[in-house]
Amino acid sequence: MTFDPLLTEDDTENRKIRVESLGRIVKQIQRPHFEKLIRESITSGVVDITDWTIEAVRALLKICAEGTLRVTLKDGTRYFMPVRYPKGQMLESLANAIVSGDW
Repeated sequence: MTFDPLLTEDDTENRKIRVESLGRIVKQIQRPHFEKLIRESITSGVVDITDWTIEAVRALLKICAEGTLRVTLKDGTRYFMPVRYPKGQMLESLANAIVSGDW
């Protein structure tokens, strides 16, 4: 996300909350639109991915792996802060492990 000087702190927080809420219902067909929303809405910080769909987690991890976004992932009481993201199928495996609770 490019920095918009006209956005207030509340606007930024509201956008993040919208992404966190929508992450619970994203389906595969909606993934490209959700990726765009993430890029436009989140700059950094903690993103609560509790109860997100696998497609939503994959979208967020893909954007993080591109190097355009650095966030801490919160899933229930667990926090993840990957320093480097895997590529390709390993990124899919990471998303599956996070959602299933195996990681």
